[in-house]
Amino acid sequence: MELGLGVGIIAAMAFHPARDAGLRLLPAGGLFAANTTRIALRRGHYLRDYAIRFVTCCAPSLTAEQVREAVFPKTVGE
Repeated sequence: MELGLGVGIIAAMAFHPARDAGLRLLPAGGLFAANTTRIALRRGHYLRDYAIRFVTCCAPSLTAEQVREAVFPKTVGE
């Protein structure tokens, strides 16, 4: 909702050009340091599908199968 006041800082992924037509997106990556997020999973504990989807959304380079394998590693001989 635009009120014509101030400056807002949001993630670029939250900006939608059609919806936010009255706003401008200005790149500001150089103003902020990189931020690392860590996700901890307990090995051997069941993960629901939504938890696996959350991990793969945060780390798009991982597949759901890779996440499952990390939580439930196959033992030698299987």
